[in-house]
Amino acid sequence: MRSLDFSRCALTSCVATAMLAGCGGSQPPIGAAAAMPQTSGIATHADRGKSWMLEEATSEDLIYATGGCGYTCVLSYPNGKLVGTLAATGVGLCSDEQGNVFFPDGSTVTEYAHGGTNPIATLYLPGSEAHNCSVDPVTNNLAVPFGSSGSNVAIFPNETGTPTLFDSPVGPLYCGYDGSGNLFVDGEANNNYAIAELPYGGTLFSQLSIEQSVGQPGQLQWDGSYITYEAVNYGAVKISRLSISGSEATIAGTTKLETLNRGAQESVIFSGKVIVPHPLRSGRSNVISLFKYPKGGKPFQTIRRIGDFKKRAISFYGLTVSIAPSR
Repeated sequence: MRSLDFSRCALTSCVATAMLAGCGGSQPPIGAAAAMPQTSGIATHADRGKSWMLEEATSEDLIYATGGCGYTCVLSYPNGKLVGTLAATGVGLCSDEQGNVFFPDGSTVTEYAHGGTNPIATLYLPGSEAHNCSVDPVTNNLAVPFGSSGSNVAIFPNETGTPTLFDSPVGPLYCGYDGSGNLFVDGEANNNYAIAELPYGGTLFSQLSIEQSVGQPGQLQWDGSYITYEAVNYGAVKISRLSISGSEATIAGTTKLETLNRGAQESVIFSGKVIVPHPLRSGRSNVISLFKYPKGGKPFQTIRRIGDFKKRAISFYGLTVSIAPSR
């Protein structure tokens, strides 16, 4: 997976729960085309549970954040204005270079066009517990880890058709492509934190050795130079930049995010920033924090108000950034 900061490539979202997940892809459009924007007003209570989008959304970069606004809040980037809601759910969202957004949920992956309100495709997995995905910047393949008694990683060629299935030696929680099309998954193996790699064009995953100081497995994503490994511990976030050499992954550097005692889920590296959603915790909610990357530290911007939704009605647990196709 590659950060959109560097070449407008796909962003990956991470899993918010310690459940087995898989890498999956999308099919050719099999549903209705994305609906045209339906309103130019601010969200009201009548909009709860319905999909709508302001006209401006199609030409703006957007944050899709699940866990609020009925199911998913759509915010303009970078100012955080609520520009739409989707009656779609998922945990680890991801997007591709065209701005299409993928919602892995259980045994399906639902695709929406940038700024669209109706699904344009639904993909099916031979298993369950799909909560994370990543798009290959080289081939446009879509990967999603999933729970299964057999194969546990599915890859849909060019986001279409029937997935090719792979067995990972690591119980996969999160997945991410680097800039060369190598796919990484992390999780646990033999009661240790673990990471495995499927080389570009390869057919087998191989487990890599990794320092246990990386922490509990979290989101994997490409920052333009390194595959990054996120670990969340009591709301604090550490992002390790990994150098891969042969069968070894070593820590080349770390970024620490001070989340001010808020819970933290996934992060997205985008345009020299790290964007972090926060769940409802200790009365703190309705917040998305932005940090400088790779500097980290305290957030330099916080998105606090989401339309007219009440703070305790929102508990974010996943997000992705979708680039406007016209940009």
